[in-house]
Amino acid sequence: MNPTPAGPAEPAGHTETPGQLARRLLREAVKATLATRLEGGTIEGSWPYASLVLVAADVDGTPILLLSKLAQHTHNIDGNPHVSLMVDGTDGHKDVLTGPRVTLLGRARRTEDPQSKRRFIARHPSAALYAGFRDFHVYRIELERAHQVAGFGRIEWIERDQLLLPATQCLSCGDSEEAILAAVNEGRDEQQWQAVALDPEGVDLRRGTELRRVAFEEPLTSMKKAPVLVTRALEAVG
Repeated sequence: MNPTPAGPAEPAGHTETPGQLARRLLREAVKATLATRLEGGTIEGSWPYASLVLVAADVDGTPILLLSKLAQHTHNIDGNPHVSLMVDGTDGHKDVLTGPRVTLLGRARRTEDPQSKRRFIARHPSAALYAGFRDFHVYRIELERAHQVAGFGRIEWIERDQLLLPATQCLSCGDSEEAILAAVNEGRDEQQWQAVALDPEGVDLRRGTELRRVAFEEPLTSMKKAPVLVTRALEAVG
């Protein structure tokens, strides 16, 4: 079964910057539309090629994909790494054109980074069945810019430095994430919410196939506060 996102992540009364909204949309998403340039095939000319992919996010907000080398989009990336990734946050809106969505532009790069693979599987546990296959590889999208539509009249370009959290803010989180998650999940069974991914802006929770993103009131500047905040998030959702 596919994961089901549940509930908004934005704290009450909090006004997001464009970059914060873009990261939230990505962190709440389980799927996205990947656009590549068609390479080879039976059709002549240069054509855009859109496909459905599962998506996760690294600590800093970098998109993470797990792709089969047999897929057409992977063949396209091998020929031209320039891609765009459209994340749709319009579910639940009566008029979907009033809902938020963001198109992320960057270069897809294959990586052997264990943290990227771990975070993808945390988002998509069923992927563990094939993540170790020789024809599957993890890709990170090195972001350049994004075009965001947050609703009618709320349209803007976002630069890379606004899209990604600073490395200095993310380093300690990445180093301590696994230990913190193991500690706060101790004693919790599969029928209860568990924390599966942590970053300076919030925590991702899972219960079976249900997912929920809980944002912190203020971004973490130290991981010392993380266990308390994650525990509170788990208690708040029940």
